[in-house]
Parts: sequence; structure tokens; C-alpha cells
Amino acid sequence: MTTRSLNTSSAVYRAAAYIAQNGPQSIAALFAAVDFGSTKSRSAKLKYGYQKGWLEQRPDGLIDLTALALQHLADKQPKAAYVGQITPAQYRPNFRASSGLSKQYRVNSRGTRADIPAWSHRPEGFGFKSAGGGGGKP
Repeated sequence: MTTRSLNTSSAVYRAAAYIAQNGPQSIAALFAAVDFGSTKSRSAKLKYGYQKGWLEQRPDGLIDLTALALQHLADKQPKAAYVGQITPAQYRPNFRASSGLSKQYRVNSRGTRADIPAWSHRPEGFGFKSAGGGGGKP
């Protein structure tokens, strides 16, 4: 029995990762959860997992991980990210300088007025082309 590590894209490795996350599985449940390929190659790939020393069948019929697989998968657990290594969202002090904002959504470069006088409001129904009859509001 050899104790080499497996390719991470192999069916046996994915099955071992699934068992490590969800506990021992029956053969049918393992075949349903992990793609072992065609029905002809399933049993051969499962035997390959036994030969490599990653999978073992318990007396109750469930497939479990060996100590080698548990050790290997424990080493591959993701490390916690340090707070100093997490990058914050980008800060853009001048959003008009970026090319990501469409011109129609940019604010007026002169800014908006808060003190708009009443005389500058147009009356309801007013349009520049309404006197000539060419496409203004009715």
C-alpha cells in the first residue's frame, strides 16, 4: 500500500474532502455526492482510493478516511486571514476623474443650487417649441 498524495482534481481526493466535511458515507451516498465518472469506472476508482491508503471501509459498511487522509486534509485547511492583509474597498476621492462612471450619471460640474429663485421655475406645460407647434409639451 503506497501513501502518496493524490491529485486535488481526482475523484478520490474530492470524495475524501467530502467525507472529511460531512462524515462517513455509504457507497451510494458517496457516488451521488461526488462524480466518480461512468458506472463502469466507479468501483475501480474506489478501489484505487483503498490502495492509496486514503479511504477505508468500516465494519458497518460506511466509507471513512484513513489517518493519512485526515492528516493531509488537516494540513490543507485554509488559514485565517490576518486583518492587516485584508484590503479595504477602493477609496476614490474624485469620482469624476475615473472613467467608470457614465457621463449621464455624473453630477453637474458647477454643482446644484440650493437657493433656486421662484421666478426661474417654468410654468406647467411650458416648452420652447410650443409656440411654433413643433414637438413641445401640449
